[in-house]
Amino acid sequence: RTGVLGSRRARGRPIEGLSAMAERPFSELALKDICSWALDYCLDTYGHVPGIEGVGMEGLDIDDSDGEEGHERIYPWSGEVARGDALMTKEPRTNGDIGAAIGCYQRALAMISRDQYADEWGECQLALGCAYVEREDEGEAREDSFDTAVQHLNAALEVLGPATFPHEFAECHNQLGTIHLERMRGNPPDNVAAAIESFHKCLEVYSDQDHPEERAEVQEKLQEAYQEATGMIEDAEGAGDYGDYVDEF
Repeated sequence: RTGVLGSRRARGRPIEGLSAMAERPFSELALKDICSWALDYCLDTYGHVPGIEGVGMEGLDIDDSDGEEGHERIYPWSGEVARGDALMTKEPRTNGDIGAAIGCYQRALAMISRDQYADEWGECQLALGCAYVEREDEGEAREDSFDTAVQHLNAALEVLGPATFPHEFAECHNQLGTIHLERMRGNPPDNVAAAIESFHKCLEVYSDQDHPEERAEVQEKLQEAYQEATGMIEDAEGAGDYGDYVDEF
């Protein structure tokens, strides 16, 4: 998964040539973009800015006022998001890393105005939802993580639609389907029916031509959900409650 909120900015490119670029005359806006990209590269690669531990975008006081009154920073949440992405892509990754990433995304979300930056707000909600799904909890703690993930994923879907953000839309439903298929809390037929619905929404985006691997993965999960539903119906039929289960599916 590419870094959340970083999909619009090139990532992972070598930084050779920065010294040469520094010798060229750049506009103030171009220099801002270069600084933002260089910082994101360091955070993605090292988890921090080498030699400046703990400093992220919030540490850069960049004038974005274009001469107007006021002084503000460009995307003050970018540092937290980049650190969260780096933690989530660590190999090996621990549950502590996931918890730390969640903290980063939560701090970032607190800085993002939904009214002004709806897309970034939705992507941060998606990042939080994915992180909670991947927490290696057990028992009630696992169910609590699922509940929290569902809240964040549903919030993301409020602004990330299939027409404008098809990949993010599909990922939200892929995660929701996984949650409903695995969770123990709630009514089992409702959970399986919700999983089936979510996986079908994924398949509306993942075509055989453009996303064959993602489509195959979702189809496998959908098959598992239908098998689960079939087993429930057969069990209910044997117990004399067949009609109630048919209504669910």
